[in-house]
Amino acid sequence: MTPSTILLTKRFSILVSTLFILSFSGCSILSKTSVPATQELNTQLYAFQEVITPELLKDHLMIFASDEFMGRETATEHERMAANYLINQYQKLNLPGGGANNSYLQAFSLDATVTDSLVFTLTSATGVTTVSRISQGNAPNAEFQMLFGGSDNLNGEIVFLGFGVADEASGIDQVVGAEIEGKWVMVFRDIPYTYNGMDLVSSSITNNVRIGALLQAGATGVIYISESDPLEFASDVEAGSVILSKPSNLRLSYRESAGFRGFGRVVAEARADVAAELIGVAVEDLAGYKQSLVESMAQTASGTATALENGPVTSAAFEPIASGYSLSFQPHRREVKLESNNVMAFLEGSDPVLKEEVVILTSHYDHIGITLPDESGDMINNGADDDGSGTISLLGVATAFSKAAENGVRPKRSVLFLNVSGEEKGLLGSRYYSDHPVYPIENTVANLNSDMVGRSDDAHLSEGVTEYVYLIGGPIISSGLDSLVTVANQKSGNVLFDYKYNDLNDPNQFYRRSDHWNFGRLGIPFSFFFTGVHEDYHRPSDHPEKIDYNKLSKISQVIFGSAIELANVDQRPVVDNQEFIEKTQAQPR
Repeated sequence: MTPSTILLTKRFSILVSTLFILSFSGCSILSKTSVPATQELNTQLYAFQEVITPELLKDHLMIFASDEFMGRETATEHERMAANYLINQYQKLNLPGGGANNSYLQAFSLDATVTDSLVFTLTSATGVTTVSRISQGNAPNAEFQMLFGGSDNLNGEIVFLGFGVADEASGIDQVVGAEIEGKWVMVFRDIPYTYNGMDLVSSSITNNVRIGALLQAGATGVIYISESDPLEFASDVEAGSVILSKPSNLRLSYRESAGFRGFGRVVAEARADVAAELIGVAVEDLAGYKQSLVESMAQTASGTATALENGPVTSAAFEPIASGYSLSFQPHRREVKLESNNVMAFLEGSDPVLKEEVVILTSHYDHIGITLPDESGDMINNGADDDGSGTISLLGVATAFSKAAENGVRPKRSVLFLNVSGEEKGLLGSRYYSDHPVYPIENTVANLNSDMVGRSDDAHLSEGVTEYVYLIGGPIISSGLDSLVTVANQKSGNVLFDYKYNDLNDPNQFYRRSDHWNFGRLGIPFSFFFTGVHEDYHRPSDHPEKIDYNKLSKISQVIFGSAIELANVDQRPVVDNQEFIEKTQAQPR
């Protein structure tokens, strides 16, 4: 056990001992005679869950996830609009701010990188050059566009590798043995997995797998061949240039200041006529040339299958094409300072001693803002589910607690409603709060985090199940907290708890991929409410019309009930899973 683990264990042991002593002191609300009072208080509070209606949540989310807020990007004017919306609602609920002097905002500074322009320079073997300079809102006659990466200056020859795949099972090899180190690899974008009902390429070779293999083999970058006509391509580049200068690589100023550390190499796209020239075919023949490559791959795959049965047969071989051109890439960037805010509202507890302890409910109110347009031309990522649903869920919980307080019913412990920003940029807002807590970490009882709780994933929809939530935390963090949340569910929404991702070895690592992690890393028990990823994740199509408001209401009631149980329980839950403690200590802080 590490020294820090010993310290953490001692902290919890001291706390448990203290609560044990208080229970016999006769001057604390934790005496044996308080149990019926606690049960009665819980009953009184649960009665107010009925105010968390689907209609209430829908009314808020239809506004919060509308185009007016332009996707609530971190450190933008539209993030500030979203923060003001939340503050106005908390004020209407007579909930004061959670900061100094009842401030609703916790400000934090960010360093970021802005791209002013990207320059692609194509040079032929005879020294003839063409330059594509893309700046914000301006991309005249661009021959290339950047899709991903691009933090470094790059230069290299261009080699064509067909579809850029190597699949041992089918015998298709367009990569192994090709000299691509230090070169740009140009490929057709869509991998042909089947042809005339025959399997060609394994579905395990995804686009990301293909790119990873090419870059690992030393490629300077990957260039897709556009299948759009020149006018469509120009329109796409122009649309991309509009968001070119959007700040990237956001990081907390007090933690990091080393400047841009993005992905150095580039995934780009070449205009069809330019790509055809590099390959050595007429642009009008490009589609036919692509089809001939697919047919050749089919012949190879068929020959491999025959060889497995009857011995070797002759099949078509692929030969890389050296284009005779080189391409250089130069990004022009600068560093900027940005400001963002967490939003905090506070409900003071009723017990003179326990009100110094706080249950923290979190959601992130930021999203990813404006991106490249989807097939409908929509560029605004409304983030209705991610995480408009979690944020409005907390607003529903705040409404219930506020109504209870108006009627003279308050929980023993205090409750902090913490809507953080910068989650989409790397859990920045919750990290800032955990490093600069408004209420002492040792007085923080637990964290209930709500992120994407308004939809259902394909796995459950295929079984006709919608009233469920993935619960992450629970037994892998704190058995005591899990018991409280289970009781709360029985008294409130009564949804199915799915523990699929409640696994420290889950490859998705959801247990540390949202804002609860910045509490868990400090030894604070947490429960993460989540309903899974869907087809509209991080897309402009994540609209409020697609939210299941009945489901959102039930999950919000469960969170409300969980907060009640935590705020009134005599003995607060502790982190009691040694594996989690060890993993937490092993993670960088």
